[in-house]
Amino acid sequence: MCCFPAGRKLNRSTIDYKLHGTKDHKLFGIFSALGTIAFSFGDAMLPEIQSTLRRPVKKNMYKGISAAYAVIIVTYWTVAFVGFWAFGSTVNAYLLNSLTGPRWAIVLTNILAIIQIAGCYQIYCRPTYAVFEEKFMRLKDKEPLSLHNCLVRLCITSIYIVVITLVAAALPFFGDFVALCGSVGFSPLDFVLPVVAYLRVRRPKNWSVCIVNVIIVVSYTFVAILGSIGAVRFIAIDIKNYRLFGNI
Repeated sequence: MCCFPAGRKLNRSTIDYKLHGTKDHKLFGIFSALGTIAFSFGDAMLPEIQSTLRRPVKKNMYKGISAAYAVIIVTYWTVAFVGFWAFGSTVNAYLLNSLTGPRWAIVLTNILAIIQIAGCYQIYCRPTYAVFEEKFMRLKDKEPLSLHNCLVRLCITSIYIVVITLVAAALPFFGDFVALCGSVGFSPLDFVLPVVAYLRVRRPKNWSVCIVNVIIVVSYTFVAILGSIGAVRFIAIDIKNYRLFGNI
């Protein structure tokens, strides 16, 4: 919503939609963009969620994923298109840094982003929490909600969040790491491993189904590889230009 008024205030004749740089730079930019697009779909597929769904799990999981992908397309991609329309090819990787609207709107948008990230923390960090809790909590001789276990859980989660927040703040090239996470993490998790598991478990006899699934696996494997190459290249370039905690 903030992009529309910000875009209208700018002189539209000065907005540049062309991609600048050498052919190699543009090519690696395309590779990195593949990883960024894959990252946008990362919220829709989390295997640990499936075990908590009510039966029938398959039907409810399909509904959940379909709804998640629909929300992603409507929200994330709308922001991407509107941001590109408003600011052109010079749009900041963290879109909020490009906004020039009312300060209250920018502050509110940042607050909402923090709320979203706070929720994502609890989902994505849950496997890591489980490993630490199994190692440090006394689950055999004490209740899970005993004072000792609650204090251990509080300390572990707090220290972990502080550490990864400091690391994220120290590395200001946000867009590059988004592309890397999308390539290394979400492309295999969302599009490769589920299809491989389906082929191994169900072993479909219909050759057309097998071919389509193999094409999906091969295509998104290439997306993961090319996206990683593009992201690593831009990280290597940005390391020369940025300093730690450069955005603070």
